[in-house]
Amino acid sequence: MKRLILLMLFFVFTFTGFTSNPGNLFFQQDTPALTQENRFELKIYPNPTETGRIILEMNTGEFQEIRLIDIAGKEVISRKIEFGTPKYLLLLNEIPNGIYFVRVKTTENKVVVKKLVVSSR
Repeated sequence: MKRLILLMLFFVFTFTGFTSNPGNLFFQQDTPALTQENRFELKIYPNPTETGRIILEMNTGEFQEIRLIDIAGKEVISRKIEFGTPKYLLLLNEIPNGIYFVRVKTTENKVVVKKLVVSSR
């Protein structure tokens, strides 16, 4: 009896597959895939920071606005950049230890948010 049930399960999964997609398993997407060139990626280093200085770097696009928001949602730092730049040094003087969110708006009006940890200095 156990062999019969296992055999039936084997055939069900073999013929229907493990996917819930009906039709062909190999399908073509209509939307273009995100490649390294067209995806906005924000790098923050060093993270966690102990020096009170971080470097923000974008692989695509340029910074227009940088905001540092604490875990409670309070805006701690806000910088507007006149001329866009792909790399920016942010000084964290007088910022207490904790977890923060760096919110960056690019010149193309895209918003990227990353977590930053400020540890003991």
